[in-house]
Amino acid sequence: MTLSRRALMYLIIAGQLAIMAFIVASQELNIALDSGTGVEVELAGARASKDPFRGAHVSGHSALDLDGRAAAVPARPLHPGEHVLVFFSVEEGRRPRISRVERRRRGGDPLFSRESFSIPGRVRGADGERWSVRSGGLIARVGQHNEPVELELPASIPVANSSLQSLTGTGVVRASLRHGFLGHRYLTDVRLVGRGWAQDSGFAYDAARERLVVLAPRAPVETSSSNDPSLTSDVFLFDGLGQQVGSVPVSGRLIDGVVDQADGSLLALVSDQAWGTDGTSLTRIGADGRVLKRGPPVDLSRAIGFDPATGGVWMLTQRQAAPYSIERLTLDGPRGPRLGPFESVPRPVLSRDGEVWVVETARHRVTRLDLASGRALQEYRDLNGPLTIAVEAGSLFAIEAERTQLSKLATDGRIVWRVPRFHNLSWIIPEPGTGGAWVGAGGFEAQERGVYRVAADGTVTRTPATVSVGQSFTSRSNARLGTTAVRDSRHGRLYVQEPQAIVILGADGALLKRVDSFRLATAQPIRR
Repeated sequence: MTLSRRALMYLIIAGQLAIMAFIVASQELNIALDSGTGVEVELAGARASKDPFRGAHVSGHSALDLDGRAAAVPARPLHPGEHVLVFFSVEEGRRPRISRVERRRRGGDPLFSRESFSIPGRVRGADGERWSVRSGGLIARVGQHNEPVELELPASIPVANSSLQSLTGTGVVRASLRHGFLGHRYLTDVRLVGRGWAQDSGFAYDAARERLVVLAPRAPVETSSSNDPSLTSDVFLFDGLGQQVGSVPVSGRLIDGVVDQADGSLLALVSDQAWGTDGTSLTRIGADGRVLKRGPPVDLSRAIGFDPATGGVWMLTQRQAAPYSIERLTLDGPRGPRLGPFESVPRPVLSRDGEVWVVETARHRVTRLDLASGRALQEYRDLNGPLTIAVEAGSLFAIEAERTQLSKLATDGRIVWRVPRFHNLSWIIPEPGTGGAWVGAGGFEAQERGVYRVAADGTVTRTPATVSVGQSFTSRSNARLGTTAVRDSRHGRLYVQEPQAIVILGADGALLKRVDSFRLATAQPIRR
């Protein structure tokens, strides 16, 4: 009996080895005997990692236009589970787009050409029953009925272990998509062509020079000579329309920052630690990436707002029990006056034109104070848990009622209007001279997330562009002291931070450009 069980065990192991050998051999044959041409595709949001099963690899999402509603499809309707070929046309200056869909037949797929290539896929049910998307899978929508098709495209590319050093952070890679001798698509000839930014990145706007400044910390890299990770961040510069201007590396992990409009330098919070909030200091960084001056350490848990006019950051001086107070911490140390006392913990602090506005969410009020003397000028109490504010010509705009309501108050504290029925209001940008404002929200009434314009009378209109705002308020973008959205009053352009991109909208709210990466001057080959 024992011998029989042992023989059965050996037989099972032998079967498993045979299956693995077949899989590996078929993959090698698919690559070794492939004599066709390849087509260039890009993977955005690419990251390098290593695990025991796949080893070192690069993974990302392919930059393909997956909207195939205008593509030619078979006359007979497609059914869930059917195998199809999705053909993409290659055009200069744009992402490959779907041109037609055919049922997959036996006998081999058409080889790639310079103008067209195909990717196998399987039709999914409209509600996704039984057909689950594998990790990294892409879903194309084809035909007038918007049929979902899961594409069979590699989710990762094997690379050499030594390549991990050059692939820190999020990047854009270009690879050659090949047909494969056995018809299994694969990616080869991998090159790093750009650097992107992850969700912990931020941005600032230099209005004086009309420049977009992206603050992008790289992933920490452990060097062979030390157990301490090497920390580097990138400062990417773009013009007002999103065209590249240049980039500079900065030592340390850039957490947040604002631009000094006088000289274009960056007032930033920089950490020398890979994770957490320890080791953070207020730092002034020049246009060439050099540290011009480093200030005292900053306790990030007490930082509640930048004061660009004095080159400082607002800090809670007492956080254990009431009463609470705040003061400015500059590169030269604390600078008075101390503001307060406040009955509850102040959170957002906004300072401009010689005044400072302090929000107390728990006390349902906003206090306006004189910046020079610290004297309270006015209290706005007719509020419901205000969270975020903006000020224009004496008027106060406030996001309140758990991010479901936008309110406008006059200079004397009188309510001008209240607009409820929002979902996940994120930010406010007043529109000078009109009495209205722009807001980012997860939705309004039955409309989807995006950017909305609220007129002087409280009328709400959604802009045409699709922008990912109001998704999650546990993310870094909600807690940022610096810029989340800004409007260039000279040209009417609006700059909005998405999780992994900066969106530029025109004066009418139409999408001008989505900036999600900085392209390198020379592609860097990545060894396999």
